Amino acid sequence: MTIRENILFGLPYDRVKYNRVLDACALQKDLTLFAAGDRTEIGSKGVNVSGGQKARISLARAAYSEADIFILDSPLSAVDAIVQNEIFTKCFLGLLRNKTIFLVTHSPEIIASPYVDRTIEVKDGQLIEVINTDKQDADILIPAYKARNPSSDVVELDEAVSDDASATLQYLDVLISPSFKSPFGANVEENMFTPFDENQPQTYNEDDTRGKLVVAEERESGRVSQEVFLAYFNAVGGWTTVLAVLTIQSLWQGLQVSSDLWLSAWTSTGVTLTTEEFQAQAKYHIGVYSALAIGSSVMVVVRVLTVSLAGLRASKMMFDDMTKALLGAPMKVFDRNPVGRILNRFSGDVSTVDSRLPNNFGAFLSNMFVLLFAFGTTIYVIKALGLVLLPLLWVYYSIASLYIQPAREIERLTKTTRSPLITHLSESIDGAIVIRSCGDKHVRRFERLQHRNVDRNLQTMSCGELASLWFSFRIQMISAFMLLVTTMSLVYMRSYLSAGLVGLVFQYALQITGQLESVVQMWSQLETAMVAPERVAEYTNVVQEAPRVVSGAVPSSWPESGAIKFDNVSFRYKPNDPLVLKEVSFEVKSGEKIGIVGRTGAGKSSLTMALFRINEIASGAVEIAGVNAATVGVKTLRESMAIIPQNPILFKGTLRAYLDPFDEYTDAQLWEALEKVKMTGRVSQEEKKLESTIEENGENYSVGERQMLCMARALLRNCRIVVMDEATAAIDHETDQNLQSVIRTEFASSTVLTIAHRLDTVLDADRIMVFDQGRLAQCDAPQTLISQGSGIFFELCQEGGYLDKIQSPTSGSS
Repeated sequence: MTIRENILFGLPYDRVKYNRVLDACALQKDLTLFAAGDRTEIGSKGVNVSGGQKARISLARAAYSEADIFILDSPLSAVDAIVQNEIFTKCFLGLLRNKTIFLVTHSPEIIASPYVDRTIEVKDGQLIEVINTDKQDADILIPAYKARNPSSDVVELDEAVSDDASATLQYLDVLISPSFKSPFGANVEENMFTPFDENQPQTYNEDDTRGKLVVAEERESGRVSQEVFLAYFNAVGGWTTVLAVLTIQSLWQGLQVSSDLWLSAWTSTGVTLTTEEFQAQAKYHIGVYSALAIGSSVMVVVRVLTVSLAGLRASKMMFDDMTKALLGAPMKVFDRNPVGRILNRFSGDVSTVDSRLPNNFGAFLSNMFVLLFAFGTTIYVIKALGLVLLPLLWVYYSIASLYIQPAREIERLTKTTRSPLITHLSESIDGAIVIRSCGDKHVRRFERLQHRNVDRNLQTMSCGELASLWFSFRIQMISAFMLLVTTMSLVYMRSYLSAGLVGLVFQYALQITGQLESVVQMWSQLETAMVAPERVAEYTNVVQEAPRVVSGAVPSSWPESGAIKFDNVSFRYKPNDPLVLKEVSFEVKSGEKIGIVGRTGAGKSSLTMALFRINEIASGAVEIAGVNAATVGVKTLRESMAIIPQNPILFKGTLRAYLDPFDEYTDAQLWEALEKVKMTGRVSQEEKKLESTIEENGENYSVGERQMLCMARALLRNCRIVVMDEATAAIDHETDQNLQSVIRTEFASSTVLTIAHRLDTVLDADRIMVFDQGRLAQCDAPQTLISQGSGIFFELCQEGGYLDKIQSPTSGSS
């Protein structure tokens, strides 16, 4: 979905109301930075928007719904003080002033606000404190606006939020610091919204590809290429396997035809031999016939085993190659391909390669050899019959050609239409809480969307079934004609043939008609099944990121220090996209503690993407311990650093496997790390302790607990460089302060880069880097930046009420 679709969430578009919601949720400036404005497509799980932007888009969706009761789970934890102030003022106290709001928050500024009617503290699952406050006229959060804008009158709340959408823009200067005003001025809406035709609602004037993130799934056309057949040929074992299968097939059919000829010859002797002679030779004839039949049966078993093992070998090889290719693919591959599309390759296509394809190959070869030997035997007995049967082969081939081409394309369409079905199902499961919270109407809407996806998939499958019926009807008509010609020939030549040969030829004639249809059917199924390895090969050949290991690039002891240098670095997520980091230059000494702050979407998290080479930088150079990171293998580079992300991912498995996936640490070390991050109590509650199960995506742990587990793993690794991307955003301030103490102690010799919206987590840093619109706007010690009396960091501290915390130690020392 696009940003607009996420906010509207199925409701009608009202431009005035939409403007008010965007303004109240502080999304205007963010939309001006996207190439397609609010028509920018959001990737799977919001991969192309920051944590703060995801929170504000979700808040905007709730605000646009005009519900009466709002339950908001920490929507302000991922935004800076200025944006938090703005949202609290304009959204909670403005747009939603007549609504009931349940707000979960760790922010002491909001908790202490006189505009909060009631504060409920939850501890150990119990309500231990309830504080009722009387509403009174007071400054909102921090009384800093009028002091910074002496010429401006403070706009009253009732005046600020009017029915006219432009009214909210009039008091914007009163609430937002000058450094954060939009650079687009009066044309903010032109940059924020995509062109929209008011005379034709919901009709856009721009190119549909603008702002597109997820690309359409590629679908080949025409015959499956020889390269795909060759790749599968090599995967099954090459000529060795093929020659073995052909030999086994020939032996099987040779024994089968020999047994039939022997039976025919044996029955023919009944005419010339007496009963006693016939019975005397019966044991000999039965023995030979039994030996031929047993030999044929053994060859069938050997054939099935050979084909199955070859197919299993090919499936394993192709699965491993695709897995290896995707694990080595850059992040843009996963951004552009939704999870349902990837799962479709690993489920539907691999399943076809695993079972259906070997069965089709085996059945095709079996039917082909049966047909060839039946043809040969029939024409050998009645040579004139070849004049009729051979032209009919051309008729079969013509009809088969008409059928195979559409059948192949229908198979491709079936697989392509299956991907959106899986993607929508996966996204619906991930967002089930949001969908259900919006009411039954939206649940039914998502059901209808899924029904539409199922219908599209079933339509293509139905077309395939109809095409198969069309083909079977025509083949059966020709087979009936062939059987008629053969039967008439046998009747005409009855005086020249023995009863045994007549029975043998009639049996093979029946086989030929059935086998001709089966061969064409098997070939069509084989070619349609070859679409699966074709699609697997597409992902096997995806572009790869830089080599994982570069031999001799750095010594095994690298990095000897945690020094970092950015030299004029520019960075973007996709080619042709706007730069998210613009000519950033700085140096960090080994062991230095750096705080990184700025407005949401300013480029803070993009800095870590460049550092870890998740995407390659557009220009400039990044050096770690004096070595250009571009010359180091990505595995070596990433192993040398630890990161505690904003949204940590926990894999399904045991807690021990998550903390220590390679069994490098003792139980005592694991418990010590858990103790340092205050997680021993939580883990001790589990019956199996370290062997307790982590559910998929860590659903049995809160976001804050996941971050703590991630930090425990970082403590165990003890890397030279540690990056903390909003690592404590989802925990309370008391726990945050305790963890900051642990970080200062345990990572004393490591270089620590801390990205934070809570400024109190970085106030004791050696230096603060302030980012604004992708540029490094400020870089100095916190006290130095504050002493300047202006600038982005000063305004952030002023908005958050942190000036006293920084200035008091200074004043005390003086």
